[in-house]
Amino acid sequence: MAKRDDGQGGDRFQGTLADRLARLWRAEDPRFDELLDEVLDGGRQAVIEAALGKLREGEHMPFMDDVETLAEIVERTGEDGERLSTSLYWFVAEVDGDAHTPPPAAQIEEAFSSVDLLKPGERVRLLPVWLDPEQLSYLEATDRRALLRRMLASFDAAVRFAADQEVTAETDEGPRLLALVGLFDEVVEDGAEDEDWDDEESSEEVERIGAAVDTFSAGVARADSRIVRCRPVGGLTDLLEFVAEEPWDEAADLEDLERFIDVALAEVSDGLLDAEVRWTPGALEVGLSGSDGRWVDSATFEVPETQLPAAIDTLKRLCRSVRPANGPSGTA
Repeated sequence: MAKRDDGQGGDRFQGTLADRLARLWRAEDPRFDELLDEVLDGGRQAVIEAALGKLREGEHMPFMDDVETLAEIVERTGEDGERLSTSLYWFVAEVDGDAHTPPPAAQIEEAFSSVDLLKPGERVRLLPVWLDPEQLSYLEATDRRALLRRMLASFDAAVRFAADQEVTAETDEGPRLLALVGLFDEVVEDGAEDEDWDDEESSEEVERIGAAVDTFSAGVARADSRIVRCRPVGGLTDLLEFVAEEPWDEAADLEDLERFIDVALAEVSDGLLDAEVRWTPGALEVGLSGSDGRWVDSATFEVPETQLPAAIDTLKRLCRSVRPANGPSGTA
């Protein structure tokens, strides 16, 4: 592996703790992980910030990416003596209702383990508390490690820590995005090579994962009527990026469907369209034809199960009839 240019002469590993942290990171030295663990477990955020100041501007983001990722992972020995890697694992949920009652942690864990998203030996244990994504954005790397350590000690201690850090969600009603966090355990095999995260997944695997996530979300929604939908996102940084991108903007999704129908309406003289629809997990196939039976257009839209009723309502509002593909004619 090519080493980063440390930009300094002499011994890379002398100097202050911040000096050594910056130089070990630049050198891609495995001792960086060990030293960072000491800094994180000691709650020494100031050392991380000092190390950041010793790096070039272009190195700041990759350095903090590494720090924040490693802050959420520890290696430990399991109850049976096995070597485990345990990390914080985050979920995002759209919640419409009072968050005073804790989330159904056991049901969410069961739904997650039942949809073929975990490998053998992996498990997730969920903290039974709603968390506020906006407040979570203020957690430093040492705070992430502290949360992980407390969750490993006891969930009661972790809930108290979340309250002390003021990251628990308000109990107000109304649709909003909330976060859930769990402990993700996986067995570390001796001599196993690190997974190459740069490898792109095949389209079939992407479709399989997408369908599994939709099935999981639907199962969670059935377990708790407050939860409109829910999905796993990975690390805290992934959670914050997901929330910032607002991918669950239903209005924007339905606008795409409306635009598609509007274009098709312009192609028929009497302004009448008949729609045939077929829904598969995560996708709605729509075919449009004119009142004379002439085929006009077709398209596929990303529509999770929770959004399907709204999509069908849109079709009924703009089309003369809506029926299942290959099904009986008439209004659905």
